[in-house]
Amino acid sequence: MDWESWARAFESLHGPDAFATLFAPDGVFCDPVTPWTTDVRKVASDTDAIFPDWAQKVERIRGGDDWAVFEWTGTGTFGGDGTSGIPIVMHGATVIEVDRDGKVKSWRGYLDTNEPIQQIQAGQKT
Repeated sequence: MDWESWARAFESLHGPDAFATLFAPDGVFCDPVTPWTTDVRKVASDTDAIFPDWAQKVERIRGGDDWAVFEWTGTGTFGGDGTSGIPIVMHGATVIEVDRDGKVKSWRGYLDTNEPIQQIQAGQKT
């Protein structure tokens, strides 16, 4: 699996339908705020509702034939339309397993939910 190419393709995705194309039909997603689910379009829709200009950059990725781990930096604007609101930056790591076609069977994200909360709270005080 060419994980560097996968990472660049992931970074270029925008919207729930595009995010869903990464997943196998029975692929599952989980992170600290989302219990295991196959509804990956909803995950992306919920993210877009909170951060309408959400973007992720894969800082580094390593993997084997059917798995990868990547560190990422996410940016977005909270409480606005993507042009106004509170800008945030957060960091995390994700572990994925893919099928033989390279489609995600399992996605588990790890992040510190306090990181964006602290930035939002600081931005609301100004």
